[in-house]
Amino acid sequence: LELWRNEIDTMTISGRGRDQDALRTIYNRIEKGTEKECELVRMENENHITFPTPRTFDKLVKQDLSVSPTLIHISNSVFAKWIDTEAQNEYISKVLRLSEEERGSGKYDQVTVKAEQSDM
Repeated sequence: LELWRNEIDTMTISGRGRDQDALRTIYNRIEKGTEKECELVRMENENHITFPTPRTFDKLVKQDLSVSPTLIHISNSVFAKWIDTEAQNEYISKVLRLSEEERGSGKYDQVTVKAEQSDM
């Protein structure tokens, strides 16, 4: 993980995808045999991690919470920012098992991702 972070920090390009570019760089070094300090472990996304879009988020919300992914990455870029804010609030409240009092407190409204005016 530290190697990957350092690679990201040394990249001169900016913008989306630097983390993936750094991962590809490390992968290529491993494949060439020049990187011997680490190994990359590939795991299937299923039941571990999801990067929802508005379409896949609807399916996720309908799933039983006992089978939901361990990590749900709702990014403020690409498609996830178009997921309905109220749907995000409802789902996150269920996942976190927030009480009605906690939901009404206003403390948890910052967890949702919203499209910025510049995105529209």
